[in-house]
Amino acid sequence: MLRKNSVSVDTLFMAIELTSDERNKLLGGPLSAAMAVMAVDMGIFSSAQEAIALGRELSQAASRYASNPLIASLFDQEALKQGIKPEKLEVSVDDVRNGKVLDKALAEVDEAMVLARSKGDSECCQQYAQLIVDSCKAVAAAAGNGLFGSGEKVTANEKAALDRISQHLGVPITTV
Repeated sequence: MLRKNSVSVDTLFMAIELTSDERNKLLGGPLSAAMAVMAVDMGIFSSAQEAIALGRELSQAASRYASNPLIASLFDQEALKQGIKPEKLEVSVDDVRNGKVLDKALAEVDEAMVLARSKGDSECCQQYAQLIVDSCKAVAAAAGNGLFGSGEKVTANEKAALDRISQHLGVPITTV
């Protein structure tokens, strides 16, 4: 059933309806966290590679979590045709320099997790949290800190950010 500004995804077990605002908030969770990981070690070439890796990770989420009605509803093709406008993570240069970008991202993640818990069961929410961590991991591993993205793939700053996000969500990071 498709209604204006909302989508229903039917699965064998349940249907989850999301308004456009709810979808944008839920998509903002992985986007904000990934942007924070990008911000800890920014570079012109690495940022482009990291954005591509994030897009790839999110585009594969629907198939990887096909049995998760919450994640499936986020990436429902009909809903995505309506467009998405996740809230932008509002950070300043000082936020990046002072390390507050991650604090702001985690606040966004917390809001998304509250919404996720109101929509899905604990297993759905655990997988959503895993999606956030996996998105951050893909960003960190996308480019090195050397010329044109060569060199060490996951820097110490990125590893620290990943560890903090993982601990915050209670989700382990698989090999980095």
